[in-house]
Amino acid sequence: SFEDDALYRLEIRKKFREMINLGFNDAYRHFYDDKEGYTFWDYMRGAWQKNNGMRIDHFLVSNSMIDKIKSININKDPRGREKPSDHTPIEIKLV
Repeated sequence: SFEDDALYRLEIRKKFREMINLGFNDAYRHFYDDKEGYTFWDYMRGAWQKNNGMRIDHFLVSNSMIDKIKSININKDPRGREKPSDHTPIEIKLV
């Protein structure tokens, strides 16, 4: 559970929502509304193996940029390597 994590706190989530309300779009969520899309798994408690993660890495784009996105993907391969980072990259391709 991530309730004690700084990124899970209500005030942090509120600030993220304020950025969205400025007219930015979460590019990953725009294309994958129903997909979990985690980019972070804690090293503790087998989070990677249990797929108990959070998406804390984002591409925020303007409305005019949405149509320029060719693809967006979360690349989990680096997280599965020996001695990985606790993050994995979001990859975006623009036209």
